[in-house]
Amino acid sequence: MHLPSHWLSLAIWVPIVAGLIVLAVGDRNLREARGIALLGAVVGFLVTVPLVTDFQTGTSAMQFVELEPWIPRFNVNYHLGVDGISVLFILLNSFITVLVVIAGWEVIRDKVAQYMAAFLVMSGLLNGTFAALDAVLFYVFFEATLIPMYLVIGVWGGPNRVYAAVKFFLYTLLGSLLMLIAFLYLYNKSGGSFAVLDYHKLPLPLNAQILLFIAFLMAFAVKVPMWPVHTWLPTRTSRRRPGGRRCSRRSCSSSARTASCAFRSPSCRTRAITSRVS
Repeated sequence: MHLPSHWLSLAIWVPIVAGLIVLAVGDRNLREARGIALLGAVVGFLVTVPLVTDFQTGTSAMQFVELEPWIPRFNVNYHLGVDGISVLFILLNSFITVLVVIAGWEVIRDKVAQYMAAFLVMSGLLNGTFAALDAVLFYVFFEATLIPMYLVIGVWGGPNRVYAAVKFFLYTLLGSLLMLIAFLYLYNKSGGSFAVLDYHKLPLPLNAQILLFIAFLMAFAVKVPMWPVHTWLPTRTSRRRPGGRRCSRRSCSSSARTASCAFRSPSCRTRAITSRVS
């Protein structure tokens, strides 16, 4: 059942716009910056509540679907939608954002506005990864999360924060390049479609499925992180302040959720809905 609305866009863009406003206010008025950050985080959470209260159980179809042309020449669309798994991740991510702002209220004293803005922007981008039904849109949101994460590590880290930030960025970027190659292959095989739901229907040979699985696994494994591509995490853990630790745990767990909710099989979505009904 498709419920036309703009709740998903609000869940994505409210925290991003709030983060940009906080960034514009800057550290000239810390009270205003903190207040706007908290207001943006709370409003960003509230706009996700209707996604759960109005969610229709008993169906595996995507809900709250938004579809607008983005780059028509390459069949790229602003295509959003959620199912029984991703809707809960959006709610959880938005709620955690409120906690992060509150937790850093007094702890963070250096570049407060930039810190709050980075987490707000990252929150909106993560919601975008959970809701994206277009491969290019998903890739843009997924890669854009690297920017605020990189800044949090590089600015609020320890003595070797630059080394830790560069290592993290290179690891995750190289992993994502494999995912880009997989998307281009699927785009070609699907006859020029970037729709994620179309990929579920492709009759691919076993060898191609294995290679695609490895490409996606490597892209997501770096951000989880999983052995043996986890060596950037100890570097970050030992180089940053408490605020950075919250960033690390939150970003890593969010990436793992993205792997499970963005490119899973239709049968998995059906089981998710069924579990909600039962």
